[in-house]
Amino acid sequence: MHMTARERVLLQALLANEQGLTLQELADVASVSVRTIQRDLPSLAKVAANHQLSLHRGHFLVLEGASTYKLALKEKLQTINAGDFTSDERVGLLLALLLDANEPVKLFALAKELNVTPATVGSDLTKAAEWLEQFGIKLIRKRGYGIAVKGTETNIRQAMSAILSENLTEEAFYEAVYAGQMQNEVASRLLHFVDLETIRLVQSTIQRVKEKHFDDMADQSFIALVVHATLAIERIKQGEQIRMDAGQLEALHKEDSLPVAQELAEALAQTFQITIPEAEIGYLVMHLRGARIGHIQGEPFEQSNAELAGRLKQFIAGMEQDLSVSLAEPSLFQGLLAHLKPALYRVRQGMKIHNPLLEKVKADYAALFAVTAKQASKAFAPLKLPEAEIGFLTLHFGAALERRKRSVSLSALVVCSSGIGSAKMLASRIRQEFPEISSITNASLFDLDKYDPANFDLFISTVKVETNNRQALRVSPMLTADEASLIKANIDELLNEQTITAAPTIRTNVEEKRSFADIKRMASFIDSFLQSVRLVAVDELLAGIRVYCDILEEEGALSEAKQVYDALLARERLGGIGIPGTGLALFHTRLNEIKRPVFVFLDLKTEAQVASMADGNERIKRAILMLAPEALAEQELAFMSFVSILLIGSDDETALFYQGREREITQFLEQKCREFMISYINEGVDQS
Repeated sequence: MHMTARERVLLQALLANEQGLTLQELADVASVSVRTIQRDLPSLAKVAANHQLSLHRGHFLVLEGASTYKLALKEKLQTINAGDFTSDERVGLLLALLLDANEPVKLFALAKELNVTPATVGSDLTKAAEWLEQFGIKLIRKRGYGIAVKGTETNIRQAMSAILSENLTEEAFYEAVYAGQMQNEVASRLLHFVDLETIRLVQSTIQRVKEKHFDDMADQSFIALVVHATLAIERIKQGEQIRMDAGQLEALHKEDSLPVAQELAEALAQTFQITIPEAEIGYLVMHLRGARIGHIQGEPFEQSNAELAGRLKQFIAGMEQDLSVSLAEPSLFQGLLAHLKPALYRVRQGMKIHNPLLEKVKADYAALFAVTAKQASKAFAPLKLPEAEIGFLTLHFGAALERRKRSVSLSALVVCSSGIGSAKMLASRIRQEFPEISSITNASLFDLDKYDPANFDLFISTVKVETNNRQALRVSPMLTADEASLIKANIDELLNEQTITAAPTIRTNVEEKRSFADIKRMASFIDSFLQSVRLVAVDELLAGIRVYCDILEEEGALSEAKQVYDALLARERLGGIGIPGTGLALFHTRLNEIKRPVFVFLDLKTEAQVASMADGNERIKRAILMLAPEALAEQELAFMSFVSILLIGSDDETALFYQGREREITQFLEQKCREFMISYINEGVDQS
């Protein structure tokens, strides 16, 4: 069984003192607080039991058992070296000790805790000070005083949460909460911020609310929420009060997640018999708002989508330019949109983002990471995205590039003059390096007249050869790295040309990604949407919407025209509906009273002024009525979002929606719907 460094120190002290030690004496031995020793006792008892010993708890803590077992444990402890931590791990542990301390800590005590020299601790403290600066916390180091941190309760809480989130993986969390033991010593030590039983109670309380309201929250977001709530409860019990600016608190009270945060706070208050202040509820709102949820929540086209979608299009366009590829696929856009909405919120709120795959992404996808960082800095300026977030975005583009390779099937004619063995070896290397090349035809130089290189996507040869004005890519049978790069460049060029010029084709070997029933349902939904597209002239904006709602009720698209109209007005009062710089306004809602999708253009006789989705007002000439049933399948919701984003596409597309005729708009939407459906069948529209 794994033992932490502190457990080893405590066991050695108990073995050396047969009569036992008090909690305070053990705390002095380990240079920690009595509260920390109390938290250590359950795990210490388990280690003792694993060695046929027991920990007797009274005024003195005594290690009881046969002398032979005590001797065996003593010998084992002497053969175990104290855990060697990396510099980053030591910095994390130092931060944990200092943030949790109520008074200054001596340098020698920190050195003893980590089993390193004071000089090493001094070097680590410099790094710790830099890390604390991002939270507005100062590291105080004075001779004769010791080392301490200085900051507001809010900042200290954020730093504590960040330290835990960076080190508490899903696996470590599971070990702590469910298995009752920790194999990761760093995570084990950091968990001494909090009581394990408190974590378990918080986890079970949040789990009940989670199953009711946000069951598909990502694991890491769930753990972050549990950690935040646990720290909040621990600090509230200690009399520490968090503060929040009144204006920020008022803004958070307008968030859709407020009722869930209030329900969660009430559940936690009942579990722990405490009062949770309004500011704490505000921070719960922030965590829920910034959590990664498995699907796009809320309306298919929210107020914030206009700016975000525009920036996202700029981001993808920049990536396409730097990578010299086309990335025009709904799944990439939808996946990035779903990810970035909560991610950008977390960045703006200063919430720490943890990416356990960051170092691996930077190592395995160095070039793609650099391009992603460059284009993200342009698209989302002045907001600066941290490296952890750049890592997540890199994975999205990496997945898109892989899907792009898998979605085509290339053929290659390979000419090798060294014999069939060399030809097969080269063909094998090509298959390993380029899975998108699914068909390879081997030919000798003398049999080349039997083949037409023009019938193959790639023409590769180990000798210099040119036929029908097509020159072969010359490589060696071993296929060097430079030669592989040459082939890759040609494949990328081919893929780019195919994506831009060739009509999409449906793969016939779909690996049961969509059932026939799924495809039929999606096709029916899209057909219903296209059937609703109309361009209608109206005299006045609101009156025109009211009249057309009545028409839709008569046609059976709605059941309660007045209720739908009221919902549209309520949405207008909630936030701007004018799409910036387009002359268009989008009225949209989802209700049970809406029976099928509706997409109608209302041509105004005279211009109207509405609140913009950005700042100020927008003069509009057309209003778009976008309605959908409340109960939509995930892919149906994705489709509605896909359509709404078309409104802020290229200048030509926006001009079409602003002044195009009904037939032109319908033809354009039919083409886009075909593309969506092909993508849906081939790969799906990933919302994660």
